[in-house]
Order: sequence, then structure tokens, then C-alpha cells
Amino acid sequence: MFQPDPDVLQARLLLCDPDATTRSMLCEALTVWGYQLTVAGDTAALEEAHGGRYELLLLDPQDAQGRGWQRLGALRTRSRVPILALLGENAVLDRVLALELGADAVLPKPRQAQDLHELRLRLQGLLRRSLEERPLYFGRWRLDTQTRRLCGPNGFSTALAPAEYRLLRAFLERPHSVLCRQELLGLVRGPGAPALERNIDLLISRLRQKLADDAREPRLIRTVRGLGYLFDPPEA
Repeated sequence: MFQPDPDVLQARLLLCDPDATTRSMLCEALTVWGYQLTVAGDTAALEEAHGGRYELLLLDPQDAQGRGWQRLGALRTRSRVPILALLGENAVLDRVLALELGADAVLPKPRQAQDLHELRLRLQGLLRRSLEERPLYFGRWRLDTQTRRLCGPNGFSTALAPAEYRLLRAFLERPHSVLCRQELLGLVRGPGAPALERNIDLLISRLRQKLADDAREPRLIRTVRGLGYLFDPPEA
């Protein structure tokens, strides 16, 4: 009935739902899709849902104790984990409340197998967006993907120009791989920018300066003569 999702990569999900029938159906689908699943019958489990323990929360705030809404709002103040709220089909005001309290998306509760397609797409979208916004670490450096700031040792922090940010992202996503200038140009060039290979050399120079990477003996962004550049990130 369900097919595994090759893009899930074993993401950790917390499912909180007071309805046993809904929990059973969702457990079957989410497990086959490839998620690592923790299941709870009420929202008390949200008290532990922070600190990177889960990649996404799937919940019905209307638990038997009546504290689900409060816990949802409190969680959002201390965590940016994606939250998908599942509510009754006619719960219009509850949907508005869930979004106001910090849910990233709201869907009607699935009642049968054919209702699960939209749920699956929403989960994939939320997880993909969360992954794109997550800070990237290499050695003692951190790239904040939301503010586009490069942070390093001794409190160092600097803003990156759009092309510098795209170049560093390209390197971080392809470590230890030789990238030619034309390939890098295609990855970092903005709309309307001239396709000049020397622009890549200038960007490399500026990025090396911000990374304190000595251009005479670079350790992070290495020049591979006749081929291009190779990013060699340090161990954490």
C-alpha cells in the first residue's frame, strides 16, 4: 500500500495523537516511508522535544489533558523544529490557532489511505526546508544559512555577499572534490552577472581572506593547477 521514500534519510519524527486509530494508520505509513518514529498518546512528550532530538513533530494539540495548545506555544519559544499539526476537518478556528502558536503547517487528519498523499508531500517539504536552513559546520567555523553570516573562532562573525555565500555553500556540499571554474561559475553566478572565469578567482580570494586561509599556502580552499579548486574542510 505504501512505498518507501528514498529521500527521507531516516529523519527522526515524534508523533503525538490521542486517537489510537489515527496513530496506528500513521505509524504504518511513516515507518514504511523510512522515518524513525517515536509515538505518544498525548502532548506531554513535547516537553522533551527540543535540543535536536527530532527533525519534525507531527501532532494533534487537542489531547485529553487539554494542555496541548499551551505546550505547542511553549515549545515554539525554545525550538525551531518543524511542526505539522493534524486537526479535525471542520476545525477552522483551531487551524488558525495552531498557526498562531507556531505550527509550520496544518492538515486535516487522514481518515483513510488515500488521504496520506498530501501528508507525505508536506512532510518532505518541511524536512527539506529545515535542512536547507540548518547551520553548516566545518571545523571551528559555522555558516548560518538564514542570516548568511560566517562565524568562526574568537567570536569572529562577518556577513557574506550573495555570491560569496553561494560559493561557500557549493564547496560545503561538495567537499574533497575538484571543481573547475566553469562549474563553480554555474553554481554561484546570479541573474544577469557576466560569465567570466576570473570572477571566480576574485571570489575565492575574498572567501580565503574571510576564512583566514593563507593564499600562499591555503589549507581550506586549495588550488589544483590546471583543474580548478578543492575544498578540504577540517575535522570538527
